[in-house]
Amino acid sequence: MRPNGTKRMAREGRTALGTMCNAASPLIAEWLGHSGYDFIVVDLQHGENNLDSVSVMLQALSSTPATPVVRVPANVPMYIQRVLDLGAYGVIVPLVNTAAEAAAAVASVRYPPRGARSHGPVRGAMYGGPDYFAKSAEELLTLPMIETAEGLANADAILAVDGVDGCFVGPSDLSISLGYAPDLPKLPDETEAGIAAIADAARAAGKIAGIHAFNVDEAKRRIAQGFRFITVMADTRLIRAGATQALAALRA
Repeated sequence: MRPNGTKRMAREGRTALGTMCNAASPLIAEWLGHSGYDFIVVDLQHGENNLDSVSVMLQALSSTPATPVVRVPANVPMYIQRVLDLGAYGVIVPLVNTAAEAAAAVASVRYPPRGARSHGPVRGAMYGGPDYFAKSAEELLTLPMIETAEGLANADAILAVDGVDGCFVGPSDLSISLGYAPDLPKLPDETEAGIAAIADAARAAGKIAGIHAFNVDEAKRRIAQGFRFITVMADTRLIRAGATQALAALRA
């Protein structure tokens, strides 16, 4: 089976860098995949992607060196199994609050007897290889999102679940869950303390700590904290930032 380079990097303590694809554009996904990112996340939770567009997004990414990852809309077996069947090599599962919910996500990724996934990897085996059934549990990346006060309280238990490769922190939702507005100029101290606690919990469990960063400086800070799977901005923000910078230079 095709090795999951991103999973190996993060497990070995090297930082894997990616970005989010909010636009349902195979061309943008392909451009990003050829831009040097280690992985690209096709985002079905936010933005315009859905089960109708994810297949062509994954096809576009399969022509690039980047690992194709999908953030599913919810911890629902149909979403997780469908995107894996279509060739996703990892799933980010939002709003996982307990060990039981994390175990349910793992069950959707793994085939019996280790899980409950139905067999039918129509593109997954084409992209992964003929031994997909035997080795998919080893290569596919499973990252539950810890992004609520409840999830924070249960971080150790979530990360202890067999088959969970690590976690992915949603800073905005975590901050909202802790009682803060999402549009503050910087994350509150309580939110930052929670993020640091999650990184520590992942390290203690020997699992991957992942997080979303809203800019390059923040990403550098998260690397120093020990996060090894980091999405930096998103396609929509990158396009707007580049356009704004070019126009500002021309109008100066």
